[in-house]
Amino acid sequence: MSAANEPVAPPTTVAGGRSLTDVVLGLENAAIGTIIPTGFEPLDKVLDGGLRTRDLTLIGGVPGVGKTVLTLQWARNIASSGYNTAFVCYEHDEEALATRLLAVEVGEVRSGDRGIRSGQTLAVIQDVSLAERRLGDEVEDDALLRDALEHMSRYSDDLALIRASGTTTGIEELREIAMQIEPGGALFVDYLQKVPVGDHSWTDAERSIRQAEELKELAMEYDVAVVAVTAAEASGLNVRRLRPHHLRGASGLAYEADIIFLLNEKSRTVSKRHSAYDPVQAETFKRDVVLTIEKNRRGKSGVDLQFTKDFVHFRLQSTGRFVEEQLIDEMLFPE
Repeated sequence: MSAANEPVAPPTTVAGGRSLTDVVLGLENAAIGTIIPTGFEPLDKVLDGGLRTRDLTLIGGVPGVGKTVLTLQWARNIASSGYNTAFVCYEHDEEALATRLLAVEVGEVRSGDRGIRSGQTLAVIQDVSLAERRLGDEVEDDALLRDALEHMSRYSDDLALIRASGTTTGIEELREIAMQIEPGGALFVDYLQKVPVGDHSWTDAERSIRQAEELKELAMEYDVAVVAVTAAEASGLNVRRLRPHHLRGASGLAYEADIIFLLNEKSRTVSKRHSAYDPVQAETFKRDVVLTIEKNRRGKSGVDLQFTKDFVHFRLQSTGRFVEEQLIDEMLFPE
């Protein structure tokens, strides 16, 4: 039989890969990844809709700037939209996270009616978190607390709160959680440097790189959006504006992450030319945090957004705006 008449062999793949034909057919027949809105504007608009599954997103900032506040609020918003979500926390237990979410819901109710006084309800929530009161005993006499619980019930089945351990909750445990979330959901990790990997001989930088690599692989394998809080190096704790090179394991994190956000206090980050001669304006800067998109593999980066703090309710106001003032840049715009 001539070569022209020989039967055509079926397409083959090399080393377990897929033929280009199979890949293109998959692109034609199914959407690749899921866009998950954070519920923050204009952030979602800048991100062309929100976070994406299969991406690793990092949130950096100094202690106390609001990283857990922001990520827990995002998790709440995402679960409220019907996406399966897990918040894995190495810093707080489930009860502490739940009482924070109750305070968020109180803040959400109050934001719709500025005449509502929330101090008494927040005091009740604080006492509940300290085990000094029982939540069930307080609901009947507190209408605001009842409203907050009702709002929470709308997404509570879609949001798992998980107390993690820096010695036992490793990548395999996170894989199991991601598998239970199922494709199209979101996994939050607070925080990345607490995920146990390697051994005691590894440097912080080596460990951070491996942690980021593992979380990125997890995001791709299980088709979930992974959002991880990340810590700053000691050198970044006293600077006026935290930048990517101040993050622990910065070089590896910058390579593995698809998106890097940094949170900074606006009062420290804005150029003094805007506040040195205007104490009233300087005081207003203290109300806001600046969320900077330092890296975005899929779109715009170098974007500075500001959101107003409502930390008494463990939240940020979800409608922000673009920063109009000049921000300092220790590399480009020293003061």
